Amino acid sequence: MNEWLDITRVSFRVQALALAVVVLLILDYLKSKKLPLRSTLVFGCFLFVGAFNLVMDMVTYYTLLNYQIVPSALNRFLHILFIGSVELMAMLIFIYVFYLYGAQKRFSVCQIILCVVPFLLAAIGSAVMPIEYVVDERGCYSTGMAVYLLYASIIIYIMLTCVLLFRKNNDRLHGDALADYNKARVTIAIGLAIWVVVAGIQFITRYVLISSIGNALMLLYIYLNFENPKRFADDETDTLNRQAFHIMVPEMLARKKTFWLLSLTVDDIEQISKSMGYDQMKLILRTAADRMTTVLPKSRFFHSRSNTLSVFLSDRELVDALLKRAGSADFAVPFGNGTFKPQYHITVIECPKFGSTPDEIYDTLDYVLRHHHHHENGKVFWINEDTIKDRNYRKEVLALLTRAVHTKAFNVVYQPIWSTKEHCFASAEALVRLQDCGDLGFISPEIFIPMAEEQGMIDEIGSIVFEKVCSFAAENKLWEKGIHYIEVNLSGMQSVDPSLPAQLSSVMEHYGIEPKFINLEITETASIDGGELLDANMRRLRSLGCHFSMDDFGTGYSNLSQMAKVHFELVKLDKSLIWPAFGESPEEAMVILNSCIAMILQLGANIVAEGVETEEQAKFLAEHGVRYLQGYFYSKPVPGEAFLEKINAGA
Repeated sequence: MNEWLDITRVSFRVQALALAVVVLLILDYLKSKKLPLRSTLVFGCFLFVGAFNLVMDMVTYYTLLNYQIVPSALNRFLHILFIGSVELMAMLIFIYVFYLYGAQKRFSVCQIILCVVPFLLAAIGSAVMPIEYVVDERGCYSTGMAVYLLYASIIIYIMLTCVLLFRKNNDRLHGDALADYNKARVTIAIGLAIWVVVAGIQFITRYVLISSIGNALMLLYIYLNFENPKRFADDETDTLNRQAFHIMVPEMLARKKTFWLLSLTVDDIEQISKSMGYDQMKLILRTAADRMTTVLPKSRFFHSRSNTLSVFLSDRELVDALLKRAGSADFAVPFGNGTFKPQYHITVIECPKFGSTPDEIYDTLDYVLRHHHHHENGKVFWINEDTIKDRNYRKEVLALLTRAVHTKAFNVVYQPIWSTKEHCFASAEALVRLQDCGDLGFISPEIFIPMAEEQGMIDEIGSIVFEKVCSFAAENKLWEKGIHYIEVNLSGMQSVDPSLPAQLSSVMEHYGIEPKFINLEITETASIDGGELLDANMRRLRSLGCHFSMDDFGTGYSNLSQMAKVHFELVKLDKSLIWPAFGESPEEAMVILNSCIAMILQLGANIVAEGVETEEQAKFLAEHGVRYLQGYFYSKPVPGEAFLEKINAGA
């Protein structure tokens, strides 16, 4: 008798503990931010059915213990509910995995039948087949054909679930969604294993009811390791995080319905982070989300990028309301003793019209971020066909550029530079061009050079160009043809590479080029931003004999103190300083041009004037002490053979 009472107490305590665990999971689930995914909804149902199953487990155990006072019809009805809840849990775990595997895709009719039939058969069987009750001095349990049918249906669902879990991945899942599913497979497989092991132990030791522990452990393990909503919470902005965004994108597309992706991006992220700290950036985004709560709750927003908040909207009226709110909201945040108002822009993508795959959506967001830096505050970019066309063009250019770097498929052209003292071509600027552009036609360096810098390919391109220039100069002995030097451009990234001096020295030595024959062009902006790394490289290269010129003077910072600190042998006047002096109202522009020329000459540097296109310009600049002239008045950039013809002809 004491043993029977002990078993009874243990069984009730185990059931109560399991129920308490599941109730705590439900409470945490309800109060947390969740993704509106079908799989998340199914898991929520799974939690509630699991709790109901545990309650029914306790109730049926009580009715068995008190079978003498509980009506047999009520006892059978309660057992049918208990059996049905177990069957429903088995079906829900299959549906849960199906949605995860299918990228939240809806069930087809055949799949619905396959899913429901085992449950219906088991439910009907439990209703009509006998349930046997065993109550003796060791304890109590239920058995019979209805129970065996329950075990059969659970085995079927577990087998179907395992087929999905261990099936080869299909092409519906990519990136974060695929990584998330792979994590889910392992988690669910372990959770199922826990359930099956405990169920097996329960089948062998029928008197001690531990199946409830198996249910609770399975739910707890899946929840903590995969379905915990906190893994999608972004504490920095009190919204959903980037992982949640990348999971939600394919889910929205899988619904096959029109939706709008609205993204608010804070501009000048690098300057804000440097001058104010990254915490200020997080505060800006948190403030933006707070200001939008009059239209949408914060649980709908995603911290999709370091400087971006995104939201999915299925109602065009909500889009307009949110844009109106964004236009009128004050995003000012406290900073120091005052406030700071950030610049921002908003991108709106109508999907799937202008974004039918996750990659297309991500590419479009990146495109806007990279190529629309300068605009009025709060500007809204509605993605349209022209945007997509330009995005695809740049994507094709990037693919061509990547192939060109691997195959060294670049041409070097030379724009001759006229000497006003010697009255002949005395040098040239080497310029890079892409080979074999095919249907894309001519691609300006202003397009592919920034791409190369963004993608980290600029060093390789610079090395290819420099070797081609040295090879061409050595092969044709340009110094014997009156050419004093060749100008080679250095990008901002190249100019601060510590290995640059050794690389250039090795190439010049290989081709027998005197370092003084190479003039390295550095943009005005790069000369300011380069700092100590640039200074160190310039000292090492100057010690070899190389010379330097400041390119595009007048387009960047125009930092005169930097010119005095870092001596350049040549300063190249940008056409933006020259052309206005010969325009319709040239007075002020002429004063600026004359002052710049006089100042540079006083600093002891020679001047190269770029963009010379008329005889008037050439004559004026020569008379004012400009030694070198470069522009279409003399020659456009030409291939090496044409350049040789020009210098051989002396014209």
